[in-house]
Amino acid sequence: MIVELLAAGIGIACIAALLLVRRRLARQNQRIEKLTEQISRFLDNPSEALEENLEEGWISNLENQISRLERQLLYEKHMQQQREQHTIQFVENMAHQMKTAVTALQIRLEIAQLKSVTEEERQALWKGQACVLRLNGEIDRILQSSQLAEGKIHMNFAPFLLEQAIAAICSQLKALTDKREVQIHLQCAEDLQYYGDLFWLTQALENVVKNAAEHTRKNGCVWISVKDCGNRVQIVIEDEGKGIPAEEFPLLFQRFARGRGTKSGYGIGLSMARDIIRAHHGSLTAENRKKNGARFVISLPVLEGAKAYAAEQQES
Repeated sequence: MIVELLAAGIGIACIAALLLVRRRLARQNQRIEKLTEQISRFLDNPSEALEENLEEGWISNLENQISRLERQLLYEKHMQQQREQHTIQFVENMAHQMKTAVTALQIRLEIAQLKSVTEEERQALWKGQACVLRLNGEIDRILQSSQLAEGKIHMNFAPFLLEQAIAAICSQLKALTDKREVQIHLQCAEDLQYYGDLFWLTQALENVVKNAAEHTRKNGCVWISVKDCGNRVQIVIEDEGKGIPAEEFPLLFQRFARGRGTKSGYGIGLSMARDIIRAHHGSLTAENRKKNGARFVISLPVLEGAKAYAAEQQES
């Protein structure tokens, strides 16, 4: 009888211990799931780090380590934003000072043209004016780059046909592609309409296509394909160059960062393209192809404004 009672007691104790372990494991699983959700939220929107706690245990230690890491990432993000802000202010101040000097030079050249006597003098002054106009255009590009990065430029959304816009870009780049003996192949439905800022999206696409043409080998091709994916439009631009070196990927879309194979420009083309596409709530990414060359993928969401416009067109 006593043996049976002892056995029953041991059995009850074992069951109680198993239930206790099970509850503890359940609580740990809940904490791990909650921690996973918090990490995912931070990765999607890094704005607030986890709070450290004074509890003991390996999960609490893990939470505290993650909290310190998130705080460090937030600090680095804040410092990067400050550096970017200082760069924008410096570039804008420098560009405005240069523009003032260039405008004064342009006025003096115009006065000299009025006072010129010989045809040789007039031709020389015209060439000087052309150089000044080109310099003005380069200064405007630098200013636009800073304004785009700071979100100061307002986008005017309207419907336009993507095939026509990209075909116009290819035509504008014909001098470059002819010089490098590069062909551009475009695959896009003629009736594919997008609702966005035609001027700025054209600038973004031109920068990416130009970059692809400049890095494509002689007698190579640049491939542009546009797909309607329902809730978004995907534009893929591929070249037949050497590809992007691994060490250049982190700096690819940073302003004033130039690759080792780049011989001209200021390193703002891809940065401007990214900022313009972000202003359209889209994304611009880059990767290397399996064979030689690079691939740039532009994903543009189909905004609700496009549907409203289409409905209005049907009613009218």
